[in-house]
Amino acid sequence: MNERKLIVIYCRVSSAAQNLDLQISAAKRHLESVGLKENEDFIIYLDDHDVSATKLKMNQRPKLMELIHLIKEGKVKSVIVYKRDRLARNFYEFVDITKVFIKYKVEVIYTASNEPPFKNKLALEAFYGMFSQMEGQNISTRTADARKQYPSNIFGYKRITDDANKPKYIINQDKKDAIQSLFIDFSNVRDEEHFLEFLLVRRKGLNNPDKILRILTNPFYSAHYESKNGYQVLPHVEPIISLNLYLASKSHIDKFIAYYHEKLTELNKQHLVYPECGECGNMMKHRKENQLDLGYFVCSSNHQRLSISVEEINDSVTQAVLDHVQSLSITLAKKMVPKQITVAHKKLQNALESTKSEYLETTLRLCTIDRKAKSTISNYLKEIQVLKDKYNELEQDLLTLQTLGKEIKDTTQLLSQLNHDFTEQELYRLVELFVDKIFVYETYIQIDLFLSTFAKESNAS
Repeated sequence: MNERKLIVIYCRVSSAAQNLDLQISAAKRHLESVGLKENEDFIIYLDDHDVSATKLKMNQRPKLMELIHLIKEGKVKSVIVYKRDRLARNFYEFVDITKVFIKYKVEVIYTASNEPPFKNKLALEAFYGMFSQMEGQNISTRTADARKQYPSNIFGYKRITDDANKPKYIINQDKKDAIQSLFIDFSNVRDEEHFLEFLLVRRKGLNNPDKILRILTNPFYSAHYESKNGYQVLPHVEPIISLNLYLASKSHIDKFIAYYHEKLTELNKQHLVYPECGECGNMMKHRKENQLDLGYFVCSSNHQRLSISVEEINDSVTQAVLDHVQSLSITLAKKMVPKQITVAHKKLQNALESTKSEYLETTLRLCTIDRKAKSTISNYLKEIQVLKDKYNELEQDLLTLQTLGKEIKDTTQLLSQLNHDFTEQELYRLVELFVDKIFVYETYIQIDLFLSTFAKESNAS
């Protein structure tokens, strides 16, 4: 007797604050209308709770994926779902789901009173899917607009409710002067250097450059919000500044923001390497006084606190690499390195061939196993998997060795052509190629370098 196919009730809500009651009740009413009880063995419930279809891709919604797997296994007769937008808000994802429904001849029932019934035609269902995507985009827009007009928390304001239980924003007098001064001071900024100085001025509660930029680009402080139709008044907000002052700031802030981000990118490139703590061996943590500071590295894991500035690390590493480059015998390196790489390559290639042969032999033994020895099959399978993993690792080692050979060739070529007057980019590349590890101790720094074997002193022979 064939196993009865499943009826699956799929429900989804986007946030933890929402519940599934409406969708489940509608599904139960449908079951009653066709003479079925909700607790039948062949009826199952799949619920994606607190799962947003606009924020998460289809494969990140576990119960939806379970539903699709069940359908592809041929186990599902019917899917009951409240509306199409419960399945997907993305047009392409909805089309993919609909293709699965049609291919496996699944009956789809939508239980919302205003939802058109499922049509077994992809073109028509795709048309409905476009509306689901548009509604999802509209929800995102409405949510963003609501946050602009009614933020849950914003610096400089106290959120209260009026007699009609509607939110109202009154000025926090302790923050008012700081915000007004911020806009006035920025209106006097004329160039990029002045802008950086402006960001680094210490202000009470306003020492974070990112926070300062968020305030300067938010019309809420003028009791307005920006819509596609221009600036709209927010009657529930007390203005801290005038709209004219906000617009004056906005008119020239974009170019400074672009410069600020360029500066941050430039600063991030200054971390030539991350050092390890000489006391405990842990990677040291990077800390900054502010966003525009190079910062320092620190570690205090069960020992006395160790710290060192990024600038000191960079200077030490740069000098060590330059000294190392001048001490290298390029001739010796060119002579010895290719030979060593060739030897290592032959060893790996032989190990690869040996593993491949062993893998084929084990597979052949498994295929020709006697019926009486079925109990040993699992052991053979484990052995085959081990050999397969070993083969993959050896292949990866060969690729790594080839990459290493190329990097060393590039390095020796670079060093033989240059006169040690390196550009900044060349210096970064040399640090990347030569520095293995850096250990910071209380009184000194240890820098381990590659190719130390080829120092000129060792060329005496």
